[in-house]
Amino acid sequence: MKKLLFTILLLFACIITISSVKADDKIKVYFFRGYNCTHCESSLKYLHEHKDDIPKNVEIVTFEVWKNSNNRALQLKLAEKLNIPEDNEDSVPLIIVGNSYKIGMDGTPTDFNKLLTLIETGSKNYQDIVSPTIKELEKEDKDFKAKSLTLSELYPDNTILTIVVFAIFGAIILGFGGMILFSRKK
Repeated sequence: MKKLLFTILLLFACIITISSVKADDKIKVYFFRGYNCTHCESSLKYLHEHKDDIPKNVEIVTFEVWKNSNNRALQLKLAEKLNIPEDNEDSVPLIIVGNSYKIGMDGTPTDFNKLLTLIETGSKNYQDIVSPTIKELEKEDKDFKAKSLTLSELYPDNTILTIVVFAIFGAIILGFGGMILFSRKK
């Protein structure tokens, strides 16, 4: 009985310890991009292809600013808060991590390493400035709605779809093969 009670208490302590890891440990990398911007697209594609090299506690969130006026307003408000020079305030890609930012990226290993450095720098005393800014803009304008997509939403994993397609294709080939085999036995 004592062993059972001890095991239950130990399990309960483990659950509490695991659940006490704050959601604040997640670091968000905000990537402001333009619709059909070649640098933005190549950078995001490179990030997706190298997602396993990005720390697990990092989430990449994108905002398209050329066709979405609310996202553009958000970018301009953040540029003001981060003291980004006026001639660069609407430049894309704009990457924000905490209070640190980087303008420009072109999907090269050098830029990827600079991004990892920005993540490391921005994660020290990390404080998300984007979410509170969105809330500010929502208070100022009840119609304000920022639209974001995560990297995994931009590039969904199609593994299951691929498996299903190959399974169906395989079944069709086996079916035709079976029909040919049985039709020859006559």
